[in-house]
Amino acid sequence: MTVSVLADFGIMRRIWPTTMKDDIIFTVGTARPFIPRHDRRLLLYKLNLYRDGLERVVDLTSIDALVDTSGQPFFKNGLGLFVPAWNSEYYICGRTYFKIFKSEDLTNFKAVYTDPKGTYGNHFFSDPVGQYICIGVGRGWKGSKGIVSYTPSSSYLLCSEDGGEHWYKVYELDYPTAIYDGVVIDDLILFTAREKCAVYVSFNKGKSFCEIQLNSTARNITYHRKRRREIFIVSSDDSFYISLDATKFWKVRLKTKGLVLRYPTTIPDHNTAFCFAGVGVRSWLLAVDLETGETNICDLTDFTGDTYASRLAVFHDKFFVGSELYGKLYFGDITLLRKLTRKDLIKLQTSFLARSLCGRIFQTIS
Repeated sequence: MTVSVLADFGIMRRIWPTTMKDDIIFTVGTARPFIPRHDRRLLLYKLNLYRDGLERVVDLTSIDALVDTSGQPFFKNGLGLFVPAWNSEYYICGRTYFKIFKSEDLTNFKAVYTDPKGTYGNHFFSDPVGQYICIGVGRGWKGSKGIVSYTPSSSYLLCSEDGGEHWYKVYELDYPTAIYDGVVIDDLILFTAREKCAVYVSFNKGKSFCEIQLNSTARNITYHRKRRREIFIVSSDDSFYISLDATKFWKVRLKTKGLVLRYPTTIPDHNTAFCFAGVGVRSWLLAVDLETGETNICDLTDFTGDTYASRLAVFHDKFFVGSELYGKLYFGDITLLRKLTRKDLIKLQTSFLARSLCGRIFQTIS
């Protein structure tokens, strides 16, 4: 058993998958604008998990020429599909432009929000019903020409109360950080501020927020409920945070070195284990059991040679990972996970030291 390449769109394309009923939906965007301008396009594809074949759904750049890259597409039953899009020149010179596309049938796509000064909106999150939807949007650029940067000079939380038809600003952060991800449960809104190394929580549906410092990068967040026990998990660098009440967080540090953890996801039939994509000096898939502390891994770099396989979607016992820079969609079975060994940690440490000497760690990982 191995990790397979389901699709290959070439270097400097970013693949961002999500699940939709029995399909994998993914965007193919411009990872960095180092390719000819006519090749910078934002495409949406659909892969049915029970039938062969890959279907191109839409070329969003043909609808709006100013968008050529995206965050993760978002699907909710009864509402349809949403795609957050912006311009890839943001990464090297701070060009701004942000748009949200919505489709109820994967045939007709319409713009439901546009901000010419916005950019870098990565993850939608919604309440269980799906009528209340939010996303963090960047403003400006905290970078310098000649160096790839993905940090906005400020950001705001954008929400919709009518299933994504109309949008309004709920909260603004006047600080160089991305509002990266979040969750909504009843009147609770919890979101991560990545470079601020903090989460923000509201218990009154966004009327007021409280900052909670985590002291390390705050990335993706997930909410899980089991036997009346609520668990919030925030991914970070070589670690993740756990909270049972969205106010007190404790850190779980892994033995790894040089891995950004993303997309904490429950594993079917293993309610105490969470799966992460780990990327940096190598690309790993990790499963951590919260009760036993056991860690299992799949070294994606061993299978693919790709150290930027970071965008994770899990469907039953299958995983789909999109590359940040190399335009590939990878596929594997969750049974490829095996127990973490000392040899694995030594290999990771060696990669970390090599990348440290080159001064390249995390410079192109957004």
